[in-house]
Amino acid sequence: MAKTEPRLSDKELMERTLRDMPAFAAWSSLGMSRLLAASRLQWHARGGSLSDKDRAPEVLVLVSGSVLYAEPAAKGLGAGAAWTLLGTGLLLGLAHMVALEDDLFEYFANDDVVAIHIQGHLLFELLDSDAERWRDMGHMVISQDLKQGDLTSSQMAGRLSRRLAETIEKLAASHGTPNKENGSIHLRLTQHDLAAMLRVSRQSVSKELASLSISGAIQLKYNGILVLDPIALQRIARPPPVQPATQVALRTGIGGRSAEERVLMERTLRGKRAFLPWSSSAMKRLLDSSRLERHPRGAVVWTSLSGIAEYVFFISGHASVGRVSPEGERFALLLFGPGDFSYIKQTRPTSLPMLHGSYDYIADSDVMSIHMPMTLILETLDSEPMLWKEALLMSERQHASYTQTVYRQVAGSLRQRLASTIHRLAELHGVRAEKSESATRLKVSQVSLALLLQANRQAVNKELKALATTGAIELGYNGLTVLDRESLGRIAIRSLDS
Repeated sequence: MAKTEPRLSDKELMERTLRDMPAFAAWSSLGMSRLLAASRLQWHARGGSLSDKDRAPEVLVLVSGSVLYAEPAAKGLGAGAAWTLLGTGLLLGLAHMVALEDDLFEYFANDDVVAIHIQGHLLFELLDSDAERWRDMGHMVISQDLKQGDLTSSQMAGRLSRRLAETIEKLAASHGTPNKENGSIHLRLTQHDLAAMLRVSRQSVSKELASLSISGAIQLKYNGILVLDPIALQRIARPPPVQPATQVALRTGIGGRSAEERVLMERTLRGKRAFLPWSSSAMKRLLDSSRLERHPRGAVVWTSLSGIAEYVFFISGHASVGRVSPEGERFALLLFGPGDFSYIKQTRPTSLPMLHGSYDYIADSDVMSIHMPMTLILETLDSEPMLWKEALLMSERQHASYTQTVYRQVAGSLRQRLASTIHRLAELHGVRAEKSESATRLKVSQVSLALLLQANRQAVNKELKALATTGAIELGYNGLTVLDRESLGRIAIRSLDS
């Protein structure tokens, strides 16, 4: 008779799941016992929300199944437009813990899900009790965010046929169910949700899926996809990259470390909570290895093609953050402005996702930025693990903000997306206008807005004039003024029919 694994208790199942995650692997028995005492194991039926608005903030870990990260549908009936698919091995909800006022998304069960619900505030208390826990949590979460960010940005940049293949390949590798006998992988994902992730119609996705099916790479299933030939799918998803000349150009900027520049860099960095607790010696080492750069409009502030791992902080000006697809097409993701940081990233090749394309920051106006070596940032955080706390929390707040911003740029009608983008950029980078204390001046060109919204300039100009007629904004040279934020916010809200 075949032996069967004994059934685990809820506590044993939760501990085994958590111990498999790098952030919890080294926790003491006492620390783990306290964590489990503040956690519960819960089953969620397909389509249900894992969020509970009546409870204190929680973080989630999936034991089995996968969830759609999505905006709730109109009238609160299940998931609306899906942003991405998430599965086991991830810590979910940390960004919501630190940015509750901007909680646009929820987690919806993509299939039947078993999840660990952990009391968020107690988790923070347990992390505070041992600084090394913050270090381990920091490394795990920034790697998780980087991988998810690469997935969602790859869904938007390049030809649909390749984007579809790459999305299926990545999701199947992370969340699919492999068949050990024939090497196939089953991915539970509807065409409706796949279309929402790729921001195209279901008909377009159906057409491209049919082509992949004919190629023999996949087989279509009810509410799912069977990857028959992962290698063939990989070849379609990863064509030889074609990089345009502008993307291989060296970064251009004038920089240095004069005494005045060191004072400016330290004063600017100390203004951020993540750098406030740094010791004088740690800050000196950082400033010794960092530089202040000035980039003219159109210059490459940073590109992943340089092979240089840097942590970039923007003091003034704006830069377009873009992903360049393997076909050489650039997709503008965000507009970085004063006070924005790039992501903290691991520098070990084994810790980084395999990129199929590149990322860059292009100056949208004259930019002043601080460039810091990523390796030194990580070494300093690891040498004083408690420094990880504020660094990680700042990174998660920014991650939540960036996710919301990009989503609002691609979801809804052009007018809604434009209103939402202006509302968001004014909140992040606007300055008080002289004419009124309630008015906000935003310096952004119509060209930049068109790039962010993936629309032509004429269409954006038409919608800007329409917004101006409502009295919500006033147009000006190389920018605009938000006169009525509430009115602009109402226009940005997606209608029930959108």
